Amino acid sequence: MNPPLIWLHEEALRTTHPVFLSAPAGSRSIFIWDDGYFQKLDYSFKRLVFIYESLCELPVDIVHGDIISVIKEIAPSQLYVPASNKPHLLSMMNNLKSIANLHIIQDDDFVTIPTTTDLRRFFKYWTAAEKTAFRKNGDRDA
Repeated sequence: MNPPLIWLHEEALRTTHPVFLSAPAGSRSIFIWDDGYFQKLDYSFKRLVFIYESLCELPVDIVHGDIISVIKEIAPSQLYVPASNKPHLLSMMNNLKSIANLHIIQDDDFVTIPTTTDLRRFFKYWTAAEKTAFRKNGDRDA
């Protein structure tokens, strides 16, 4: 049986993401550069450069190919993936459940806002969010 695998996607490009702590020691980390996926999402050249430059700073192997095909070929025993709300990623994660024991790892909250916050306007969101956005772990007393 193949060792556990961390599949990192573009929404979790940092070494402090909880996925790295959740996977067993010695797990391989990969980012799959899927041209078809990027074209579906209509990513600009600048965004692709940003993703690549971010990847160069991470302890991750960059593999070129179709995401599902590459993971099927590796056939990991356990697959650790950062959570996402992006429909394309959710669909792929759903397909991968049949390939490996899938662990979807939630990220830490960027901000802490009251559930009663009106999210229809950015200004109202930011007024609530800025109080915790730049504090360590959202600590209001920091």
